[in-house]
Amino acid sequence: MVQNSVAGLRRAFQAVGEPADGKAVLNTTVPGYVLRIEPEQLDLTEFHELVTMGRARLAAGDWAQASELLRRALGLWRGPVLADVSDAGLTWPELAALQGLRLAVHEDCIQAELAMGRDRELIGELESLLEAEPTRERLVAQLMVVLYNCGRQPEALDRYRRTRDLLADRFGLEPGRDLRRLQRAILSHDPALALRLTAAPGGPAEFPSPAGPRPEAAAQQPPRPRPVPAAPARADGRGDDRADGRGAGSTGAPAVEHAFRAPWERVERRPASVVMVRARWTADSGTLAPEHVDHAVKELTAGIRREMAPFGGLVRRAFGSVWLVVFGVPRAHEDDAERALRAALALRRHFEEPGPEPGTAAAATRPVAHLVVGTGEVVVTYDDSAPEPVEVTGQVLDACQHLLTQVPRGELWAADSVVEAGGAGLGFAPVPGVPGVQRPAPSRPDGRGPAGHPAEPPFLERTHELNLLCGAYRDTVRRQLPHLVTVLGEPGIGKTRLIGEFAASLRDGAGPPAPRVLHAGTPAFDAHTPYEPLAGVVRAYTGIRAGAPAAVVLPALTAVVRGLFPHDATGPIVTALAACLGLPAPAAAAQGPDGGAVPREEVLDALRQFLEEAAADRPLVVVLDDLHRAADFVRSFVEDLTVRLGPVALLLIAGARSELLHTRPSWGCAKRRSVLLHVAPLSTAATATVIGAAAGRRHPTPADDRRAALADGNPLFAQAYARAADVGVDPAAAHPPAVLAVAAAQIDGLDRTARSVLRDAAVVGGTLWRGAVAAVSRRDPEEVGRGLELLESRELLRRVRRSGVPGDVEYVFRYAVSRYVALAQLPGRVLVERHLRAADWAALLDVPRPGLLAFHYDRAIALAEADGTPVETMERRAWEALVGASARAAAAGDDALAVSCLDHALDRCPPGEPERVWLVTHHRRIRDSLGTRDRHSRPAVTG
Repeated sequence: MVQNSVAGLRRAFQAVGEPADGKAVLNTTVPGYVLRIEPEQLDLTEFHELVTMGRARLAAGDWAQASELLRRALGLWRGPVLADVSDAGLTWPELAALQGLRLAVHEDCIQAELAMGRDRELIGELESLLEAEPTRERLVAQLMVVLYNCGRQPEALDRYRRTRDLLADRFGLEPGRDLRRLQRAILSHDPALALRLTAAPGGPAEFPSPAGPRPEAAAQQPPRPRPVPAAPARADGRGDDRADGRGAGSTGAPAVEHAFRAPWERVERRPASVVMVRARWTADSGTLAPEHVDHAVKELTAGIRREMAPFGGLVRRAFGSVWLVVFGVPRAHEDDAERALRAALALRRHFEEPGPEPGTAAAATRPVAHLVVGTGEVVVTYDDSAPEPVEVTGQVLDACQHLLTQVPRGELWAADSVVEAGGAGLGFAPVPGVPGVQRPAPSRPDGRGPAGHPAEPPFLERTHELNLLCGAYRDTVRRQLPHLVTVLGEPGIGKTRLIGEFAASLRDGAGPPAPRVLHAGTPAFDAHTPYEPLAGVVRAYTGIRAGAPAAVVLPALTAVVRGLFPHDATGPIVTALAACLGLPAPAAAAQGPDGGAVPREEVLDALRQFLEEAAADRPLVVVLDDLHRAADFVRSFVEDLTVRLGPVALLLIAGARSELLHTRPSWGCAKRRSVLLHVAPLSTAATATVIGAAAGRRHPTPADDRRAALADGNPLFAQAYARAADVGVDPAAAHPPAVLAVAAAQIDGLDRTARSVLRDAAVVGGTLWRGAVAAVSRRDPEEVGRGLELLESRELLRRVRRSGVPGDVEYVFRYAVSRYVALAQLPGRVLVERHLRAADWAALLDVPRPGLLAFHYDRAIALAEADGTPVETMERRAWEALVGASARAAAAGDDALAVSCLDHALDRCPPGEPERVWLVTHHRRIRDSLGTRDRHSRPAVTG
């Protein structure tokens, strides 16, 4: 029988071409047969490789990629392993282990998809898995959380009860501690359930707890990211429009991580803008009842959170009826000051809304608000695993609280600093008799004012990019085919200016038929609709004002659509475009379970038809600025638009920051008629010209060249440094607020590991080495190397071609302000420790660098003195390390370097030190030896 099976197997090999390539061979050996096969030919090997990659993406928080890889791994299964060859009645431990691994992979895959918000899609799959493995507690927990998040709380608790009964009947056991804690969280409607489940790949589930993480878990579990909670659904269908979990003002940066923090990471310094609100109640009959005040406070808290949500403010109850809203914590934005001011104005309007009739109980508890806005540096303290800070302190809070007692009832006051930073065009004016404070002027504008940018700089070194855009437009019109050009660049590099110059050239020089140019941007906050900037294109074409009521929007939209679609039924298109503009669908158009919400696919299809008909009428140029802020589904629509449109003359220009490629690395790849255009930094000469022009000079000066080095080709930075210099501020010592805000936002856009590596690199200096950063951070050099490469790809660092430390990789900070901001986020005591580690690294270099060694000791000593820490031991370590470096230099025969090390050592050795006499003598001896050698090496002078 065995020989017959072997013969059949060999015939099967021959039928498929084996073993001609030598990869699978069936050999006859004593006492039987051996099948030799390459590992890559086994589906089990492919399964393990996919699982490894999928779990790596799961640990990194890349839910979509993790789900795809793990689903591919599970797709290799076609039933039990070796079902057709394993003998009945025999148990193979290997098969049981493999089946257990399959279940664990299935759980990991479900975890990734839960993090993506696929709750309802997973209920059936989870129930099927639990039919086969009813006591698998991780699966039970996942199903309970899914049911809870879908509003099926009784079913979630019933699943727990059934599992508990089954465990008791079969094994005499109670459910595990995690599952019991999850049941209690469901019973108490714990808000932490919004965080869903977190677990290490293949490990036990960890459930949110009202009491915080378990101490033993904090000690044993490595740092890891947690899923991003899905946005709750809203009545107008706008709740789930961020498919990637980001809000309208997202910049594509990673979500805030919930991993455990190292102790030194729990405190950081950062600039912030704050809004402080105090509410006061009065009752006609005297003091209000406590339950009325309690109800009013809770309602007011909900209202403040609702008003602050579009602006990204962190709401805190300070004490009693005082609320604190912080902007710039835990993540900085370039426009935090403007966000704070606009949020305060929105709150003021909220309090000014008409209330209940006087004399009623509701009117008695209607509050009167006092509002103050300020900006300054704060210290932020985090918990071990909390995504938001547990404490925010700083002098700016004290200043706002003091000012809050002076604000008249119902008024808003803002400090001069915050108005200067973000109040351009908002209509603030000084408060008479109160220096340093401003308030909204009676005639303040309701809409958005100017962005506060300086006058346009000279348009330099952009001829090539302008010609490419013009060529793309000519090709679009000539071939009658749509094209997409994505203009990429860092903040302030001139993307918008380039696109504006191109649009101006079309108006001035484009031949007939003249193109129609539509411009729309994605706001950083407070978007009218999740479909921005596509909704802005519709508004620009139809002339509809943002925020206009339905009575104005629908007639205007209907007239335009009927003009574009004269022979079609326009009702569905008008309804879909109205939904795109943020209007709810009419009751007659209500579809599906969402009531009046129009499905996203119908809205996007209507937009596609709208743009195609508009471009068929005459050439159309659509500019979508700041596309990196748009929702993921909007970016997908834009990327695929030119492929799905018909033969029309439509040029689509998408302006975006380089971070678009960080979140979508394949943007534009393999797409027809799609081009990426990177806007490069200006040359040093052109940057100096921009600075001179901003200062009103025709020709740049040497000082302009120094400022140009700080700006490094960025026109926005160049103008900011020019203005700082004009008011007598040294730009190298005090970076302009606009530059600081951009740098802080860029750094906060990094993940936690990259931010940590950047901070340690900043400690090393403006010039740094991989080994030094590894020594400062005490991380694995390979991990540090990957972090530095990432920072280089984000254009925060530049690699030096020839390293000054043999065998190491050298980098420099591209912008001095990036290093300044990274250092400013570290507390003083942490900096002392980091500088001492950097000094220890420098002391062990084969070729001493006395300046670097002295610098780190000097910084550590100065910071320790400022903190009140004794520094005598540090001072002694400093000059002893320099003496040791001198000895190594002398042994290597470099007396000049040895003398330099001793020069630094003498500067740091106090006069009363007993070793100073020897140090002076040794220093003189080496200098004399060096001088004698120089005299002997000189040629004799003849008369």
